[in-house]
Amino acid sequence: MTAEITMIGRKTTAEECNIMKEIQKNSTREKEVIQALERQDRLTWEEDGVVYIEGRIYVPNNKRIREEILKENHDLVDVGHPGRHRMLELLKRIYWWPGLKEDVKKYIQGCFKCQQNKVQHQKKVGELHPLEILQSSWQEISIDIIGLLPKSNGMDTIVVIID
Repeated sequence: MTAEITMIGRKTTAEECNIMKEIQKNSTREKEVIQALERQDRLTWEEDGVVYIEGRIYVPNNKRIREEILKENHDLVDVGHPGRHRMLELLKRIYWWPGLKEDVKKYIQGCFKCQQNKVQHQKKVGELHPLEILQSSWQEISIDIIGLLPKSNGMDTIVVIID
């Protein structure tokens, strides 16, 4: 049985309630968050051990908490591997932390299912056209000159001749 609480216009699961408890326990704050709290503007406030920045929950610099939030907003069946932009949109509705965008990007790049199902936007490769087989040697040659290399035994160029 899961507990349901309405938070910022959506229902949350017991796992998300546990995340909130972990955020409340963690009192570490980044420098920019401390500065925002000291300004005492209406955009940043603290309530019940949770810092809110522009109405979003500040997630402290705790790798485990942030990983759990990323997992909850990406891997669950009802969310369904939303991709980088959609996942960032979902997270920014509720949470904020410095480097959120980079963390989402890294998480998506590390997801096997997302990489497997990623749409390719590259132009399709054309057909291969094999070269014709020549009848005799030296009928056609190619030369590659690789130059201005560091000197070795007084030489600084490589010439490759292929017939």
